[in-house]
Amino acid sequence: MAYGLGEDIKEVYTELGSLATIVNRTPEIENERVIYEINAQATKPFIREHHLDATFPYDTQIETGDVLFIEEMAKYYMAMNKTAEMFENSKVEWNVVLYLCNLPTTACFLRPIEIRNPISYDMVSGWQVFAPPPVYGLLTDRIYGTNLEQGEIVGQVPLWRIDCYLPKWYGLKPLDRVFVSSTEYYKVESVENYNYPGVVVALMTEDTRPYVNVVDGEIYDG
Repeated sequence: MAYGLGEDIKEVYTELGSLATIVNRTPEIENERVIYEINAQATKPFIREHHLDATFPYDTQIETGDVLFIEEMAKYYMAMNKTAEMFENSKVEWNVVLYLCNLPTTACFLRPIEIRNPISYDMVSGWQVFAPPPVYGLLTDRIYGTNLEQGEIVGQVPLWRIDCYLPKWYGLKPLDRVFVSSTEYYKVESVENYNYPGVVVALMTEDTRPYVNVVDGEIYDG
């Protein structure tokens, strides 16, 4: 009975659902169907612009942390959770919250690396790209606060932090660099792994470390 209901509901997705592709799988999973609506929290513009409430048929292959390209919107979204809609102890539909992936196509993730300069033979600190473009994630607005400065002058100093929601399978670590563009990049201060099953939250601050790019063991300035 429940299985038949799941099949009946799936027919609605075939007729009315939007086509989507799970892009992070190899090979990509095409012809997924999704029905979505804008989040109803009208008083919070960021949520309305970046969050979707979505449903999928009972046999969808999407999992938390997957990145979905919705064709009619021409945008990428990340699955933040996946909750079953049950009927008579069987899954007939899935409820999924989607976050917009707003990192630009130039974005990539870099990791600190030590390498010997071929000219001076000195060991230098550089950066190696471990996740080349495109990478997917939601970069949030800056959150301002204060920090206790315990140096020569004790007091509160201003600071800002920016958060990035991204799939756990990237393996981002503290001290990595999130490179958005040549004029915008951040240092990962910490990575929260416990809030979402397949997604992490990287807490980032301004990165003032020098930039020396390392590609295949060779040093490149840039």
